[in-house]
Amino acid sequence: MSLIVNPHSLGKKLHRLGISYEGQFIGEYERAQLADIERKKDEINCAADLLVEIFKQHGEFKVRWNGKRREKIIYTGDIERAVIPKVCWRQPSWAR
Repeated sequence: MSLIVNPHSLGKKLHRLGISYEGQFIGEYERAQLADIERKKDEINCAADLLVEIFKQHGEFKVRWNGKRREKIIYTGDIERAVIPKVCWRQPSWAR
């Protein structure tokens, strides 16, 4: 399953990563700096089945980093629905 990721600039550094499936907007991934967009696209494609399932069950989602829990959490509205599996995470640009 392939998702389309559309980065949109939010200013000088950050980009919003909009995700589409079969031509329909389904959600948004973590905001990213330019150097991390490709890495986050890989993470999105790794978790594609989970993201599409969340969309089908609950509608548009957003994925946000929770620094306290050290997890990437999938929300619909303010409700936590799932967590991006760590196996899908890729090394950030600042850690290389």
